[in-house]
Amino acid sequence: MSRIRAPLSIEHLKEIQGRNESADVLTLLWEVRRLRKIAATADELDRSLGPRVGMPGLIRASLRVQLDGGHCVVMQQPPAPE
Repeated sequence: MSRIRAPLSIEHLKEIQGRNESADVLTLLWEVRRLRKIAATADELDRSLGPRVGMPGLIRASLRVQLDGGHCVVMQQPPAPE
């Protein structure tokens, strides 16, 4: 069992901010935003690199597992074509 909790939604983060408007909480929320941006950039880079082969492919596959399901990555996906 993983000790890491599921990612929080943007709505949940906004609720936390609404209940705790201290400077420390705002600083932490900006850090969450910064880290989500890094994850979204990693997702975009991984999707643009083509097939996953060899050792780099294993590393990218591991990254993909960590990125999949993250709210910041899911929110950035373009809508499916109709």
